[in-house]
Amino acid sequence: MKKKKLLALMLTISIGIGALAGCTPKQNNEENDKDDKLMISLILDKGGVNDQSFNQSAWEGAKKAEEKYGVKVNYIESNQESEYKTNVEEAVDKGADLIIGVGFNLADTIKEASENYPEQKFAIIDGNYENIPKNVRPILFNEEEAGYLVGLISGKVSTSSRFGFIGGMDIPSVSNFAVGYEKGLKEANPNSTLLIQYANSFTDASKGKAIANKMFSDGADIIFTAGGGVNAGAYEAGQELDKLLVAVDMPQNYILPDTILTSALKNVGTGVELTIKDLLDGNFDGGKVAMFDLSNGGVGYEKTKLIPDDVIKFVESKINK
Repeated sequence: MKKKKLLALMLTISIGIGALAGCTPKQNNEENDKDDKLMISLILDKGGVNDQSFNQSAWEGAKKAEEKYGVKVNYIESNQESEYKTNVEEAVDKGADLIIGVGFNLADTIKEASENYPEQKFAIIDGNYENIPKNVRPILFNEEEAGYLVGLISGKVSTSSRFGFIGGMDIPSVSNFAVGYEKGLKEANPNSTLLIQYANSFTDASKGKAIANKMFSDGADIIFTAGGGVNAGAYEAGQELDKLLVAVDMPQNYILPDTILTSALKNVGTGVELTIKDLLDGNFDGGKVAMFDLSNGGVGYEKTKLIPDDVIKFVESKINK
């Protein structure tokens, strides 16, 4: 049964990526005629709106804002990087009050657009600038805190002292997870060691599986994966070898309840929802970073049946310190 779940997940990812390759950017079917409601447009990165990661979390946050505050929200999918600019311009032309770029890949495009449209408000998730444009809000997250929490859990649950971390790319929004994970492991188990490798991809599931298999053969007991589509391959390796993994971004234990120990939560949707609320309240400050962390619900960890109660209490005691 577990094998069927994993195959279904990987098939969904493959179909989604294949479908994107042959499509033009498309907007969801929300009505977008300008009226008195504020309109927020999300420019998604590659992978589609149901990517179990940034795109999906951001869209869920936007939908919550729509339900709570009565704003209008829509998204435009990007099939490839060359479409970022035209997608942003489409959102501008349709009269969006706020345009949110979902992911660091859109940072340069958002900066250029902010210069071309100085009266337009923008936000960028996981992107930052040395000189932040006055009409752009960078939305950042404390990944190190989330990594630290799942490191505490892994260090306490495992009877081993060897762990692994697989990242998609060696960029701060990914490597910060590894830094926090190692800190948590060391605090829970001072003798722990961490193997770290980057796949240089966010889509290559086969590479994720190969890296995970090598880490497991080298003695890693639990592997934390932060690699987008790369994660699916690592999940498959863990399932086949009856090993535990730590997922990222969204709660994912439901995919493989006996394999995914916990998830390091990066609540992108929370950042989107609260940014929209700030816009409504007149508190949208361009030119400044909005940081989301444990204190405002920006990051956290997933509680699952695989985590003993005493470990949950241990982690919560660290949070409440």
